[in-house]
Amino acid sequence: MNFFDSANLWGKKLRLVGHSYVGGLGRKELAHLLLLILLGLFYVVGNSFGFSERKLEETTVIMESYAERLQTNLEMNLSDSTIVYKEREQLLKAIEERIAKYLYQIPDYSYITALQTYLKSRPELLHQLPSCVPLEKGDYSLSSGFGLRVHPISKKPTAHFGIDLAAPSGKPVYASAAGTVADVIRSENGYGTHIIIRHRFGFKTLYGHLDKVLVVKGQTIEQHESIATVGSSGSSTGYHLHYEIWKNEKKINPRPSFNLKKTIYAEVMNTKPSNHGKEEQGK
Repeated sequence: MNFFDSANLWGKKLRLVGHSYVGGLGRKELAHLLLLILLGLFYVVGNSFGFSERKLEETTVIMESYAERLQTNLEMNLSDSTIVYKEREQLLKAIEERIAKYLYQIPDYSYITALQTYLKSRPELLHQLPSCVPLEKGDYSLSSGFGLRVHPISKKPTAHFGIDLAAPSGKPVYASAAGTVADVIRSENGYGTHIIIRHRFGFKTLYGHLDKVLVVKGQTIEQHESIATVGSSGSSTGYHLHYEIWKNEKKINPRPSFNLKKTIYAEVMNTKPSNHGKEEQGK
């Protein structure tokens, strides 16, 4: 008998033993066995979520520590610029080795504060994640925020998982980050004509109630590239853009992203960002 025949024989024996054991159980014992299995599954799943949260907290502490050291380095006297520059490059390298994984881990924009000092040294990273308003400055006003609201059509309290930006018909809509067009959907209901774009680090954006679509599914696009025009398609009461951000398949509040790029670049240029119009514009 070779190894494989022996393995198959033992496998059959184990299955027979298991089957006879389970078959010999009464309803009560079988119910207890199933309960133990379910409790075991809940324990494993619960601990895996807890582990992920603890890992994220630990990584955040590490990133904040690097950010503090980098900020101290940037404020140092340049009397010995060679040493200061060398330490700065080491800190930037240490952050770069961890930043991609960290950006995939974070659930929303509240964790970006740990990266702001780094982003001032590497602002080009902001091109890869939603970090600006998808409309031109002065072309829009915020008409409905993220969260619970009274639906404009049903008049019932409804969760609103995006932000509505009222704007004139035909105004250009821009991609808020570089990425790939995941889908272009045309519908007479819901979001109406809408575009979904997949970005790096687990981000996706949705642009709804559009009129003209200027891109196709699978197309690679750059941040600030024109992708559509404002419309009122689908379940809409007027011309506006419905804008959503998804992070790791969960819809999050887009508002913290609106001024992110503008603020970082203003700090890089050592200027204070100014507010124009009714809402900040990151483009």
